[in-house]
Amino acid sequence: MILGKWFLWFITYGFLGWVYESAVCSIEERRLVNRGFLNGPVCPVYGFGALATIFLLYQRTDNVLVLFFAGMLITCTVEYITAVLLEKLFEAKWWDYSNHRFNLQGRVSLLGAVVFGVLSVLLVKHIHPVASGLIDQLPDWALVASAIFLFLAMMLDLYVTVRHLLLLNGRLKEIQSAFNHFMEQYTKRTGELKNALFDKFEESEYYSERIKKLFSLNRFQSRRIARAFPKLKSLKYNDAWQKLKSMLLNNN
Repeated sequence: MILGKWFLWFITYGFLGWVYESAVCSIEERRLVNRGFLNGPVCPVYGFGALATIFLLYQRTDNVLVLFFAGMLITCTVEYITAVLLEKLFEAKWWDYSNHRFNLQGRVSLLGAVVFGVLSVLLVKHIHPVASGLIDQLPDWALVASAIFLFLAMMLDLYVTVRHLLLLNGRLKEIQSAFNHFMEQYTKRTGELKNALFDKFEESEYYSERIKKLFSLNRFQSRRIARAFPKLKSLKYNDAWQKLKSMLLNNN
């Protein structure tokens, strides 16, 4: 029962985080954006950040400044660890705050920390008492059933997302290899810079039917990732990723 309750909290705050992130990104992009690592309306990093904040701060202090600074530290730590794990697992940098003043390796920033601090205060003092109260009113069978259903749905979404990303990395590796060979041969003959070669790659013998097929596979999932994380950079195959992203978004 306790695990089910905590998991429903996780889903609730992951959903609220998704709403917040999607709203901010949609305003910035001036179009609807499904922001998040998963396909479904849940941002797990917000769920984990909220649970960590509740576990460490809820009903432990009423001091707003303590909640603000402690919440800021907790949530930024979760965001930093999440960024590192995603980079290690998928060889990609999912967000980058390097252009923000006062950032730490582009993974967290002071502006984001202030926002998280404010959200932590709202969570502990206002949001969680209401959300936990509503969840506590669920009958035991409904709590368990909803937790199991949502867990299975999220695991399925996670499987689909991770599988796509791993396959995408394999495709990007092959595309990057073809582009590197093309660039090596072409620069020897013409001396042109890499930026000028991007357009000519599609006219070369290296842009084979196999490479064309790799560009066209799973376009829906790849386009969603490109839209959700416009600053996503592949740590090993970024030329291939930027070319694929350009084709996906321009064709759309």
